[in-house]
Amino acid sequence: MKIKLLSVAVSLMVIALAGCSTAPAKYTYVIDPDLAEQADNLTRTSAHTGHVVWVNPPMKRVPVSEQK
Repeated sequence: MKIKLLSVAVSLMVIALAGCSTAPAKYTYVIDPDLAEQADNLTRTSAHTGHVVWVNPPMKRVPVSEQK
């Protein structure tokens, strides 16, 4: 009984520690100025569109080496 309990405890610790490992980030997200400008241009040209306030601005994925 003790061996079963010990093996279950060890396997749970291994699973928990495996979930904590992280890999280095290859990509990051930055604001996409092209999509943001499209929406801003729509507010200038349309009479029905009001003021745009970005809650979640459009993002694009960029490799980490390019972002500086």
